[in-house]
Amino acid sequence: MSAILGASLWYLFGPGTVPEGQPPLLSVDSSTVARLQTDFNQASDRIRVVAVLSPTRPESLAAATALQSLLLEFEGAPILVQVIWEPQADSDWAPPATEVMARIWDTRAKQYWDKGHLVSGKVGAQQVRIFSRGAAWREELPPPAVEAESASASVDALRTFLRSVIPPAETSRPGAVDSAPRAI
Repeated sequence: MSAILGASLWYLFGPGTVPEGQPPLLSVDSSTVARLQTDFNQASDRIRVVAVLSPTRPESLAAATALQSLLLEFEGAPILVQVIWEPQADSDWAPPATEVMARIWDTRAKQYWDKGHLVSGKVGAQQVRIFSRGAAWREELPPPAVEAESASASVDALRTFLRSVIPPAETSRPGAVDSAPRAI
């Protein structure tokens, strides 16, 4: 009986599974926040997107879906999307479910769970910030190339920015992964 209870609690409150091809969900805390910074800096040859989203708020879920659409639109482009899920609503008491993380299934995305708001304390909640190639995260995140007031406005700003800085040749690659929507 206790095994069933334990399995049920893990199912309800344990972290979901990230889409195939992405590294496992990293739980951000004081001992792992440096990994987030390292991931950002190791991708300095790419445009970086840092999205702080809620796993239950409709605007955040819509922004996640829109980010995936942009990744499809700019399929071969050198982009890293760091999705930091964090509790922002009363219903955000557990890491994001598999279905939530499946909204961004591109392998250029890495997903994190920041229960303690270590990242949003620096960048703000429900933010999507876009960083140019070469920007480095030292003590603080560098100034973003693009920043908007809401996640949905940020996605529109990101599309405009990407169109201005990515040559058409970088947006397609031979043998690209099937871009059909994924079932969850």
